[in-house]
Amino acid sequence: MKNALITGATGTLGRKLVAALLEQTEAYLYLLARGRKRMSAEDRIRKLLADQGVEHLGDRVTTLVGDVGEPGFGLDHADLARLRGPIDRFFHVAATTDLGTTSPDAQRVNINGTANALRVAGDLRRDGRLGRYVHFSTAYVAGGLGDHLALEDDLPDHADFHANPYEASKCQAERLVRDAARDGLPTTILRPSIVVGDSRTGEISDFSGIYAILRLWAYGLMSRLPAVAANPVNIVPIDYVTQASLAISSRDDSQGKTYHLVASRPTTIGTLIEAAREERPSLPPIAFEGSNGDARREPHDGARSNPLHPLLVYLNCRLHFDVTNTTAALTGTGVEPPVTDYGFLRRLVRYAVMAGYLA
Repeated sequence: MKNALITGATGTLGRKLVAALLEQTEAYLYLLARGRKRMSAEDRIRKLLADQGVEHLGDRVTTLVGDVGEPGFGLDHADLARLRGPIDRFFHVAATTDLGTTSPDAQRVNINGTANALRVAGDLRRDGRLGRYVHFSTAYVAGGLGDHLALEDDLPDHADFHANPYEASKCQAERLVRDAARDGLPTTILRPSIVVGDSRTGEISDFSGIYAILRLWAYGLMSRLPAVAANPVNIVPIDYVTQASLAISSRDDSQGKTYHLVASRPTTIGTLIEAAREERPSLPPIAFEGSNGDARREPHDGARSNPLHPLLVYLNCRLHFDVTNTTAALTGTGVEPPVTDYGFLRRLVRYAVMAGYLA
């Protein structure tokens, strides 16, 4: 890989992908970013590199000032002319992952952003400058309210099982990618489940997702979980997602395929609660309720009015994920399937405590 274009580089997963590409390949990177909170796009990229400890490799990075929500990312011909040679891999990572997001927000970033990315990819392909478009979707395009086996190469035609606008928007975005693939665009689709901290250290740059439930509990805002302790929770360490993404996207035979980056043997919500209590014995009492873990039950206490409560549906998700493509692609690469056992969960909580999130 000589050149790569990445959207969403400043996000939780994007920054890990950038660091891995710089450290493990010789690729020159073009990172799309926009100014935010009194920081220019260039400053945000410099901070990203410093935070990841790869600032010494910054001479292999060019910042493209743009916005996925704008046609052509808002780039002009001069910006595109800065792309040296073909783009071997175009990683479209940018997305809003807020489960409580409004439909307009999800439309602008997840759907329109993907449509814009596909147009840029199409332009590069017509110029003979695109190797592969790699799209980061989610395993929950199958619908968090479902109870079936989600196959890697399938995409539902309806949204009956979608639990929130995020799932629905990512499903629609993936449908755009599949349409583009049928028109000849070389694509690979990657579907992580709920991304959490590093498997060895627990480190994560943004505490969202499952961490939000732990914080509501830790601060006494949620004393009952509308689930049963044995319910599975499919979380996946960020280092596995990063390394699996690089390994899969580098394969010639991964073109036109979809891959679930998930835990084949997911942990349970009960095990997570036990691990958290082991790390923080001072956590307040919490009770499980519900005999069958009905995903459509309403959350209780402070969780009902809290904007983070849409995540609670994943404490009752009965989806199972096919990993046939992923297993075949990773065999012999050294990238092992994720283990999300008790020890791993303790490392996640320990890091959240050390970082002050669960102080």
